[in-house]
Amino acid sequence: MDEFKVGTAIKRLRDKKAWTQEHLAAAAEISVRTVQRAEEGTLSAETLNAIAGALDVAVESLTAPHAPVPKISPVLYYDDPTSLDWLCDTFGFDVAMKIPGPDGRILHAELLLGDSRIIIGQPVETRHWSTPKLTGVRTQSLYVHVDDLDAHYLHSKNAEAKILVEPEEIHGQRRYLAEDCEGHHWWFFALPAP
Repeated sequence: MDEFKVGTAIKRLRDKKAWTQEHLAAAAEISVRTVQRAEEGTLSAETLNAIAGALDVAVESLTAPHAPVPKISPVLYYDDPTSLDWLCDTFGFDVAMKIPGPDGRILHAELLLGDSRIIIGQPVETRHWSTPKLTGVRTQSLYVHVDDLDAHYLHSKNAEAKILVEPEEIHGQRRYLAEDCEGHHWWFFALPAP
């Protein structure tokens, strides 16, 4: 399955029109560097609208995934702008979409791990959206299936993830528990070989 990326969709549509990045930048009234960042998957909502308008497509055609969307996608909130890179480097996620705010914090992002998707947002005090790091309260944890638990565990540990429970055998599965850079708890598990 091809993992969807907004930048890939923009490049594909630009190539279909036989436009250069310079042509798209002129048509969208943005800089060439902004087009380059958009094709790398980093863009603001304003840039997304400008590019969609220049390409004469609906915004949804750039943001709608080409692969089936999971019926449930958890949303986690992160205050630190480096959290997205940490999640990708440490736990192996791929960025499908990243929309930074003016202060550099992530307004909205979508991360992929195989056919699963997680949405990343920015804490909003008025809506009581926060992180365990900011509040000291944890209300959830995530349970994520990986193919090779021991390799995943070693990678996370070497990337200095905080390991809360070492790999263990329980309920017919092998699993471990890690805490991420903002205090969210992640259980990673693997099923026994058939």
